[in-house]
Amino acid sequence: MAATSGVWGLDIGHCALKALRCEYDDANQVLVATAFDYIEHPKILSQPDANPKELIREAIAQFLQRNNVRGDRIVISVPGQSGLVRFFEPPPVDLKKLADIVRFEARQAIPFPLEEVIWDYQLMGGANEVDGFLMEAEVGLVAMKRDQVYEALEPYREADMEIGIVQLGPICTYNFVAHSLMTDTLAADIYDADNPPESFVVISMGTDTTDLVVTNGFRIWQRNMPIGGNHFTKQLTKELKLTFAKAEHLKRNVREAEDAKSVIQAMRPVFNDLLTEVQRSVGFFQNIERKAQIGGLIMLGNAVKLPGLQQYLSKNLGYELVNVDHERWAARLAGQSVLSSPQFKDNMHAFAVCYGLCLQGLGQARFDTNLLPKEMLTERIIRAKKPWALATASGLMLAFAVNFFFEYNAWYKVHPQRVQDGVTWEAAMKEVDSVSSQFSKNEQEDSARVKQLDELVSLGKELSGNSDRRVLWMELLKTINEALPRDEATIGQVPDPKVKPISQREDIHIEYIESQYFSSLQTWFTEPIKRKYMEELARLQGGPSPAPDPLPAAGVAADPAAAADATNPAAANATSPAPATPAPPGMTPPATLAGPAEAAGAPTAPAAAAAGTAAASGDPTEIQGPDGPGWVIEIKGHHFFNEDITTWGGTHVRDTFLKNLREQTIELPSGPGQPPTRFTMEELGIGFPVLTVDPPIDQSHRIPNPFFEPGPQGVGGMPGMMDATGGMMPGMMPGGMMGPGMGPPGAKTKPEKKEKEEPKEPPFFSAPKYTFVLQFCWQEQLLTERLRKRQQEQMQQQLDQQQPSAQPEQPPSDEPQPAAPDNKVAAANMGG
Repeated sequence: MAATSGVWGLDIGHCALKALRCEYDDANQVLVATAFDYIEHPKILSQPDANPKELIREAIAQFLQRNNVRGDRIVISVPGQSGLVRFFEPPPVDLKKLADIVRFEARQAIPFPLEEVIWDYQLMGGANEVDGFLMEAEVGLVAMKRDQVYEALEPYREADMEIGIVQLGPICTYNFVAHSLMTDTLAADIYDADNPPESFVVISMGTDTTDLVVTNGFRIWQRNMPIGGNHFTKQLTKELKLTFAKAEHLKRNVREAEDAKSVIQAMRPVFNDLLTEVQRSVGFFQNIERKAQIGGLIMLGNAVKLPGLQQYLSKNLGYELVNVDHERWAARLAGQSVLSSPQFKDNMHAFAVCYGLCLQGLGQARFDTNLLPKEMLTERIIRAKKPWALATASGLMLAFAVNFFFEYNAWYKVHPQRVQDGVTWEAAMKEVDSVSSQFSKNEQEDSARVKQLDELVSLGKELSGNSDRRVLWMELLKTINEALPRDEATIGQVPDPKVKPISQREDIHIEYIESQYFSSLQTWFTEPIKRKYMEELARLQGGPSPAPDPLPAAGVAADPAAAADATNPAAANATSPAPATPAPPGMTPPATLAGPAEAAGAPTAPAAAAAGTAAASGDPTEIQGPDGPGWVIEIKGHHFFNEDITTWGGTHVRDTFLKNLREQTIELPSGPGQPPTRFTMEELGIGFPVLTVDPPIDQSHRIPNPFFEPGPQGVGGMPGMMDATGGMMPGMMPGGMMGPGMGPPGAKTKPEKKEKEEPKEPPFFSAPKYTFVLQFCWQEQLLTERLRKRQQEQMQQQLDQQQPSAQPEQPPSDEPQPAAPDNKVAAANMGG
């Protein structure tokens, strides 16, 4: 049988010491009685000539001699008249705040300061919890004066017995009754205040007092009555003129007396007094609990063995007597070695309190308050941890000793006066300090010279950079000019529109060039710019780049004014988010970089195709954009090269201007007396060119013919004034001139003679116009810096060629190498 550690329940009364040892069988979930002891005092503790403390001390010593309590938990009871038990119903309160409510109630119910008492509380079963609030709950409050608790514990402390629980006798009686007779009622743990379970009146008679407990399992009402078995003995001494000892012996052996009836009659007054007290107490309870129904009477204690007492009370109270016999005990308690013992059977009614103590010690009790002082628990915890603390302190001392030994050994090896290799540590340390001091001095001098060198280099850069900065913007403008496409056949002359139509001219006309400085170019390189740039890379890598539709797309104006508005920052801002950085006057904000279809909310086909191609190549998805400060250059222009569908519109700008800004090299001066040097766009700091505004072609655009000369009759033989397109303004006639068939009323007109005239110049030329906006970033690169970087790259290439390598040799560049400048500052900046 697997059993837990044992628990001893000790009940020291005025007549005897009762002890019961129990264990709990986890497998069978039953309480098992393994041992008991019944030690009667030589004298009743309440007798005048008795010494209660000495008698209790002797009983405990005899108990320890008979039984081995090592390793077992010991719980004890104290008389009910020594403590205070109160039950109250708290208002609906949060369960977390129940302790505060109980403390407030304790101050009201306990007639002593809380510092002078030891108290505990128990929430009774059957309480309802609704949303964290207790409803229809009852709390049991148990208290006892601190000095009385220590007085009750004194004999056990003298016997070196460690007490785990201190409980009042009436509470132990309730635990016994609830476990033995009310298990089925309490199993559901549901209490209905309007229809409470049946209650029992429990009378536990002691030597001098009697504990009366009325309970239905969920609620308890108890009272201590000043009548006990000793009162029957005193009544016999009074009526039969016997000594106390003889009267006690006669009371215990009434059935063996010569005249048992006279003995019972002598004790009749005590019977009546006990009945009166019980009736008064039960009547008071029923006045409080009007819905309670008494179902039976239970009598405990050795005094109930008095012949006729149980039947007398049951008959006069009108309650059925519930016998707590051997069968009742065996139903809930195992351990035949104890239950079958004659001494245990003879005193079975006296072990109810011990049974309740064992239940609480094993964690099976319904009411488990504990009146053991908290300071004792703290003392035991400290005492239990003392060996571990001592072991820890010993380990620390040993560790400190070992550490001191090693520290001393290390200290001795470097003692200033210790000689090693003919030199003391003190002399060596002085030499080290001297070297360290010289090193610090040299380091400070070196830092000062490095700082001075940096200042000179900075000054040299400033001096040489002044001349370089003067030509930076001229270099940029020349680069833009060189990147523009030109018709070689018409350079230096105005071509005749009849010889070469306007729609076949490759020239790109610039309307304006704007610039804006950004402290961080990431502010400019937003998602729309990045998406546009990825489209350009997709076209460059061979991805799909469909030509723009000559007809206006959905949501795009068909008239030239609407097309012009697409390049207007104010119009673009009307349908686009506000830019993160304000653009200068005339410069398109970054937020207007989406095309017309994108502004309408849907991605364009070129954008989708370019994104797919870019994703396939893997490069654009990794583009981080420009980093650091720089300029954003915006160019607005237009062209009329819109005759061929494969090269018109934005395709012409991308294949010429945009491509040149990405791949073309520019020949720029490299210094006074030096041959010009060709630089790449990357070396010039130009990057990320992107066509930001790509509107449809204005097919209705016309250009006035400068060679057109209107005749005297105007256009079509009609006299009048011509408008800017070569047409006649309606209602405008030359002074006094009429058209054919027109004149004053009655006037006769002569038919004019028609003459055959030569074809004249047309008033205007049809020239479909494509207007665009282009942006790129420019990070200034001084000429000196460019030449220095190129020289460093050349030196690195020479070093790589001198070293044996498995890599193939690179063909020599046909580009002329820059000569060393005559300027000393420029030469210093180039590293020469």
